[in-house]
Amino acid sequence: MRKLTMLALSTCCLGSAACETTRTVAPLRPDLTNPERFVCEPAGERPQIPPEHVIDWARVTTVPQAHSQHDAYVASIRAREGMIAGYIVAIEGKLFACSNNAAWLRDFYARLPAPPSN
Repeated sequence: MRKLTMLALSTCCLGSAACETTRTVAPLRPDLTNPERFVCEPAGERPQIPPEHVIDWARVTTVPQAHSQHDAYVASIRAREGMIAGYIVAIEGKLFACSNNAAWLRDFYARLPAPPSN
C-alpha cells in the first residue's frame, strides 16, 4: 500500500513539474540613475542657533530675580527649539518634493502589462 501511495505521489509531482507555465517578462525597474527624473532641492544651510541664556547665580539674590532669570532661560531655549523645528520642517518639505518627483516611476509601473490571472 505504501509503495502504491509513493508511486501515485511521485507521478503527480512529475506530472505537475512537466507542465509549462506562462511567464511574462517585465523589467524589474527602469534606470534610476537618470538625473532628469529625480529633481531634488538642496537642503540649504543650517541656521545659526543662538546660545542658551546662562544664569549667573552669583548675581541672583531674590526670588523675583530668579524667576526673571529662569524666564529668560526658557525663552532662549524656546527660540532655539523654534529655529530647529523650522529647519526640520523645511527639510522635510524638500525631501517630500524630492520623493514626489518619483511620479514617473509610478507611471512606468502602471504601463506594464497586467500579470496573467491563473
